Amino acid sequence: MKTLRLLILLLASAALPSTALAQIGGQGGPMDISADRLETFDAERRAMFSGNVDAAQGEANLRSDALEVFFAPRTGNTTGTGASWGEIDRVIATGDVFYVTPNEIARGERAVYQLTAQTIVMTGGVTLRRGENVIEGDCLVVDLATNNSQINAPACTGETPAGTDQNTGRVRGVFFPATSEPDDDDADADADAEG
Repeated sequence: MKTLRLLILLLASAALPSTALAQIGGQGGPMDISADRLETFDAERRAMFSGNVDAAQGEANLRSDALEVFFAPRTGNTTGTGASWGEIDRVIATGDVFYVTPNEIARGERAVYQLTAQTIVMTGGVTLRRGENVIEGDCLVVDLATNNSQINAPACTGETPAGTDQNTGRVRGVFFPATSEPDDDDADADADAEG
């Protein structure tokens, strides 16, 4: 029954005009969340998805073991069950978190999407891949408004995380330069220079 209520609530929210929609993809549109299980907590304006969670929006996906969606209070008429739920305020993904776009794949242990800041902050042994290039650090901040990313070490909290053999407290990047094949004109010029 709670699943049906949440579904109705999410559909009703999507039908209302809004100036602020959750944008994990930076493109807007509906956020489609699927999981093995869903629990809702009306008094807390919170929905908890667990088991193989996939939140998709546009070309972006946020995948994790668990995902909590927190809703802001609704303004205006707030009568009836679920009526106090407004727009999505923040989303917290935990456990083997992946943020996937056509250009990059980020992996960590926890990610927090803040609607008002339009940021996704990922922590816990973060790895960011763009093509063959790989960057590792303690904290990734993705600004969805500008599409810029920043990786920090130590973690975003400013605290040095518990040490492990892999954790050096520094950002590490491995970059592969683009290889280009010499075009025929360059090969002919080299042959002419030698001959």
